[in-house]
Order: sequence, then C-alpha cells, then structure tokens
Amino acid sequence: MRRAVGWPGWLDPLKAAWILGGFALLRLPPWRGYRPPLQADAGFRLDGGPQDCTLNAIVFYRGVYEPVLGSLMQRLLGEGDLCVDIGANAGYFTLLAASRVGASGQVIAVEAAPGNAERIQRNAALNGWSDRIEVAAVACADRDGELVLHVNEANDMHCRLELPQPGEVDWWLVRRRWRPVKVPARRLATLLGERAAQVRFIKLDIEGAEAMVVPDILAHCTHEGLCVALEVKAASLRDTLAPFEQAGFHAYDLRNDYRWLVNAQPRRARAIDFRTLYERGRMADVLLARQPLAPSVLG
Repeated sequence: MRRAVGWPGWLDPLKAAWILGGFALLRLPPWRGYRPPLQADAGFRLDGGPQDCTLNAIVFYRGVYEPVLGSLMQRLLGEGDLCVDIGANAGYFTLLAASRVGASGQVIAVEAAPGNAERIQRNAALNGWSDRIEVAAVACADRDGELVLHVNEANDMHCRLELPQPGEVDWWLVRRRWRPVKVPARRLATLLGERAAQVRFIKLDIEGAEAMVVPDILAHCTHEGLCVALEVKAASLRDTLAPFEQAGFHAYDLRNDYRWLVNAQPRRARAIDFRTLYERGRMADVLLARQPLAPSVLG
C-alpha cells in the first residue's frame, strides 16, 4: 500500500482502489489483530494499530499527513518555540511540532473529543515528550463554560460543535452516527494566559468553528513571527479570514486537494491574495503569516 503512492500520477484511481482494498483486507478476521509499529516519516511513533483511528490508518500506508503543512512546520519551528494545535485530533501535528521545538519548547494540544485527547497523551508518552506536550481536553471557543460536541463514531476526525447542514460536503461524507457529548469550553486567552505573546505557531482546525477563536488570536498572540495554519469551511471563509486580512497578514495556499493520499509527488505552498480565496467559495487550507515568508521557507 505504501509503495503504491509512488506509482505514476495517471494511476491515481487504481492506487486509490488498491489502498481501499488493502484496508478491506485488514478488516477480515485473520488481520484484525495486526498491529505493526507505526512511525511517521518525520520520525515519531503512534500508539496502537492501523485500525484504531483514522490518523493511524493514514500514517500506516502513507507515512505523512497533509505533507505541505507538515513541511512548512518543520521549516518554521525551532528549538524553544511555543506552538498551539487547536483541534489536534490524535496529535499528528502536535507530535511533529514537539519534534521541532525540543526540550526547551512546548506544544499545547487542544482537543475536545475525550478519546482523541487520551490518544494524544499516549502518543506523547510513547515518544518521551510528555514534558513538552500539554494536553487541554476542552473545546476552544469564544467563551468559557460548557458546550455540546458532536462526536462522529464512524470517523474520529469529524467531531464538531455544529452538525453539517444538508448540501455541505461533510453532510454527505459523515452524516450518520453522531453522538452528542458535553465538554468544557475555554477561550484561547484563558488557556494561554501570559504565554499568549510567546506563541510562534498555531494550527486551527475545528470543523467550521474557527471564526470563534480568531479574535483571541489577533488580540493576544502578538509574536512578530506568528503563523496560523487554518482549515476554513466555505460557509465561514470571509468571517474567518477577513480579520487577518485587516490585520495585515500574508496568505499562503497550502494546496491541500488530498491527492497526497494516493500520490507522493511533492507540492509546495504559494502566496495567494485574500480576494481570490473569497471568490473561490470553497473550503480552503491556508497559512497566514504576520511577516512575509521567504521562498526558501515555502519549499
């Protein structure tokens, strides 16, 4: 399965079928207990087997997750930096950041889904990084208190505060098996306190609720080199991105079309203007930087 992603691009449909067939075989009784060691290409390990969560399954055959963003993080983060991963899921980017910030740095993983938060803690311990990874098992929101999180029991990557509406892509992909769970909610300013000004990098992916967190980022995260990686749903594009545009941030398209799931051909981020993002009218994966990024950083 992992070798298939290196085959020529014109074979992508065949590669996708081959990979899906491989996972179908893993569900058969002889393979259900198959638990090979899982290690990402970046060197860190994941707890459990390929069937335990979506991230494990992807790393099992692909070795990476969203490689353009991952490569940027490796170039942007360094020893001693403070990184915040909001909507950390099972902790891929948390672990990637922890491998870069070193013993003198810190990564704060914010994850509302209880099962995912526990998995981050196990992954941190497995890599010996419990001292540099802080797990906040809360929903990052625009107020402190309690919220209802909808956990999708078919795909742990699609937990969200608001259910998708008919017509949205997510409604068609993961429209069944939602389970409401009450979780604590915290503002980013509450979570960070005096550390906010030290934050070098933020990854924000909370399934359509990103706009709630943006005011706290702009008001409290004042590091001159701040970078914010965002996945923004089409319905909230302008509400989420316009405050960054008004604050003078520079936008970079992460070109996350998910072909990387079956194709190993490298891609690189590129500068994009906010108007183009608004006019596209579809989900966007972008990096927003307070200072312009050098071509060498983009890859």
